[in-house]
Amino acid sequence: MVSITSFLTTLLAVAGVVSAKPVAKSTKQPVVTYLGTQGPILSSGAWTSKGIVYTSGTVPTFNGSIITGGIEEQTAQVIKNIGAVLEEAGTSWEYVMKTTVFLANMSDYTAMNAVYGAMLPSPKPARTAVEVGKLPGSFLIEIEAIAAIPNS
Repeated sequence: MVSITSFLTTLLAVAGVVSAKPVAKSTKQPVVTYLGTQGPILSSGAWTSKGIVYTSGTVPTFNGSIITGGIEEQTAQVIKNIGAVLEEAGTSWEYVMKTTVFLANMSDYTAMNAVYGAMLPSPKPARTAVEVGKLPGSFLIEIEAIAAIPNS
């Protein structure tokens, strides 16, 4: 036999689902696509929501071409590319809270870290770095970032 407590709990849960109404977004923020049309591998530069920018994995390209050089040059280009996306979204590296660095080879970590440390403002954002084996386009590095949009 079903207890009265179980019955009332189920009834209240169903009533809550039936009466729930979606809440409309108060302000629209644009999807940022600065780098999204510069090559076949890139799909979009970033997505913004509720004062936060989420960049796509950003690769070392310039005008649709992979830049030449090693991990140092590629790291610098990725940081510049993310900077352009952040600027379009109304923010900058100063407001980046978290990055994820994908390396084709973890032996490049020290060289990548030197460029990353020199180019990013302090305090540095929280960071995760992982070796992924192979990246699309045979890149040596890909970075994604999460940043706040000031005054939003």
